[in-house]
Amino acid sequence: MDTNIYAISYKMRQELRRRVKIILGILILCAFSITIFMTFVAYPVVSRSNSMAPDISAGNVEFVFPLLKTPVRGDVVLVQNQRDELSSVKKIVNGFFLFFTLKKWCPFDDGMRPMLRRVIGMPGDTIYIDKYVVYIKPRGESHFLTEFEVVDKKYDVQIFSAPTNWDINLGAKSGTHQIEIGEGEYYLLGDNRMECADSRLWGAVKKHAIRGKVVLQYFPFGKIRIF
Repeated sequence: MDTNIYAISYKMRQELRRRVKIILGILILCAFSITIFMTFVAYPVVSRSNSMAPDISAGNVEFVFPLLKTPVRGDVVLVQNQRDELSSVKKIVNGFFLFFTLKKWCPFDDGMRPMLRRVIGMPGDTIYIDKYVVYIKPRGESHFLTEFEVVDKKYDVQIFSAPTNWDINLGAKSGTHQIEIGEGEYYLLGDNRMECADSRLWGAVKKHAIRGKVVLQYFPFGKIRIF
């Protein structure tokens, strides 16, 4: 009788271990699948400033699709910070930690994280800015039009009246000379045209600096929308 009890107890322990292993395996597989999905398919990005206001405010959360790296005019994209001067080793370490923390933390941040910007100029465009208004002459066209006459997507820009005696050369530039966008380059601007670092400071951005396209905003929940 005792022998049977011990045998049953042993079988129960074995069955419990087997179930625990199965559950752990499922949890590990789920965590790995989520990590892979949020690294290569879609991952959330928190807007940390009002540089894209009023369309995207600080604290909003958007889903970025890294496979969509060929934008069209008017798209909001995640672009590598153009002041990035991290060494190759630090970039590799950052990539490792970002992978396993779902893009939440890396040891060498230093304010160099990618940022959200809107695609205004496409390859072959000629662009200039006057009093924060963007004028575009697309490839093959002979006349300049404002960005809202060229861009199909609907969005707003934030331009407020500068105080008296305000030096328009301070901060974000209110105007630029004509520039032609080269092949494989894009002109990116923040929607907050008066308080934003963008192509007015960097110049046109190479395609390889674009990390992905913003497709969905899911927070705040009352403002869920598709871009």
